[in-house]
Amino acid sequence: RSSPPRRNRRSLVRMLREKAEMGDPKAMSDLGATYFQGDELPRDHSTAFAWFERSATAGYTLAFVNLATCYREGLGCPKDERKALECYKVVAEVETDAMELLGEIHMNGDCGVAKDPREGAYWFRRGAEAGSLECSYRWGVCCATGTGAERDFGNAAEAFRFAAER
Repeated sequence: RSSPPRRNRRSLVRMLREKAEMGDPKAMSDLGATYFQGDELPRDHSTAFAWFERSATAGYTLAFVNLATCYREGLGCPKDERKALECYKVVAEVETDAMELLGEIHMNGDCGVAKDPREGAYWFRRGAEAGSLECSYRWGVCCATGTGAERDFGNAAEAFRFAAER
């Protein structure tokens, strides 16, 4: 699939900015992501962070995941792993990206939390149950290796099969 012509992409970014400035929370987050990536607009993590913050304040859950990434890496804001963890927890019940990242944090002992494979496996299983391909794969690894979960090759095979079919 090819990208839209450059002229059309500029027009799409202009429309996105207009929607964001009118208060559309998804558009705010998408505009932040556009600044964060630096594809259609100059890369500017501070501006991206500001748009993610506005979007999160307006209740858009994926914006919390984006904010957490900024805090975790210190991109556009001072690095603050505690705030990153708080952002992930705010939306972990509904955003599978947050479930996967919380699983990773607990598996590795990042963001100021002690390494806890059981808690990590819990979040991977939750994400898998919510339909996340990435979490399904990682839950399968937990089951196959007995890391944070009972070693169960049947559950591992089921998780890997689900991930492969996605």
